[in-house]
Amino acid sequence: LCGGPMTLLFDAEQNFSCRSCGECCRRSFDITFTEAEWAGCLKENVARWFRESAAAESGATQPPFEALGSDLWAIRKRADGVCGFLSAENRCRIHEEMGGAAKPLTCQMFPFSFDARGEDTRVSVSFCCPTVVRNEGQTLDDQKRALGGLVRRWRQQTTPADRPLEWVKGRPLDPELLETIRWIFRRLLDLHEPSFSLRRNVRRIGTLLEDWTRARVLKLDPERFEDYVRLTGEFAVDKPADPAPSRPRIPRLLFRGFLFASLVPWASRTETAGSGLALRLRLLRLLLHVHGLMPGVSGLRMSRAFGAGLDLDAEPFFTPAYHVLRAAIENLGSGRRPVVDELSFAVSHLLVAEHLYLARETSEGALPAWVRAIMDAHDVAHADPDSSFGRVLASLAAPPSALHLFGARASTSGA
Repeated sequence: LCGGPMTLLFDAEQNFSCRSCGECCRRSFDITFTEAEWAGCLKENVARWFRESAAAESGATQPPFEALGSDLWAIRKRADGVCGFLSAENRCRIHEEMGGAAKPLTCQMFPFSFDARGEDTRVSVSFCCPTVVRNEGQTLDDQKRALGGLVRRWRQQTTPADRPLEWVKGRPLDPELLETIRWIFRRLLDLHEPSFSLRRNVRRIGTLLEDWTRARVLKLDPERFEDYVRLTGEFAVDKPADPAPSRPRIPRLLFRGFLFASLVPWASRTETAGSGLALRLRLLRLLLHVHGLMPGVSGLRMSRAFGAGLDLDAEPFFTPAYHVLRAAIENLGSGRRPVVDELSFAVSHLLVAEHLYLARETSEGALPAWVRAIMDAHDVAHADPDSSFGRVLASLAAPPSALHLFGARASTSGA
């Protein structure tokens, strides 16, 4: 609880403390300002703290803000994709000169995001942050007071819509049944029968998800649907089967599309030429490479990723991978997408991270490279689900294909 009638719903096992690494200032998503925040920055002449490149002196040569609409603005990114207000010491110049409260609420909230659930608010975190991926720092429970203050400001500033909770598109889901589903999925993820296997357990969840999304099951009335989910879910936990890995061809092709779409922010962020034509050519080469029609580009060799996958039951890969999947289950029900799609997206992002780790040429150690791959794979998690790009992602991550693909991969050490 967080004072008053408002309840914060969050993952009790998630930790976070800011390490001032500056990674959030290097991500591809927009850093937005309201018109009031933008006007305050103009009044203080914040352009004098803007840097046009990592090596440039302070001082913007062009306006540091771009209009996104009639009452919304974004910080203009440098050619290397970094926020122009990031100093060489990984400090926000607006924060340094004017205090943390002067930063846009977007920056103050990161890595948290909020979704209205009636009078309550679901708090989730972004896996574009390395300390979130590593699950380091204070528990969210210890930060309820600070989170509550941010939530109140967010509600005042955005007047969020309370989206309906859905199982699949058009099928309402009772919050109490969601708690049961969450419990079933978590139990399946943690099964040690006959021995622990993260991929096998995800296959088990995928098999159950496939059953619960069959047309004749979705036609059941709410009471019978709830009874069916409870009965089959408890049976799957008590008498777990070992589903054989499937090798679906069409989902593999769709995943390559999702993989390319997920790499677009990364490829755009590493483009330094500043030319729109150069970026388009770069993305075309990447698209052809992902589909096996062009050799390695941008330090990637995807041919190394389409074979055996990582041994996700071994360190250093297990702890971050398990955390991503566990957190996805705990955070189901944001309302941004149907619950089935939310889980499919989470597994799709982890699949992208696995491919990116195996394909990337890097001198980083295994754990830092794995954490960075997870971060880069989650850039598209910030896409508006109602946008054209968000709808394309949804069509490419059609559930439960991602869970079957994840569970079907054979393992190699990958170190």
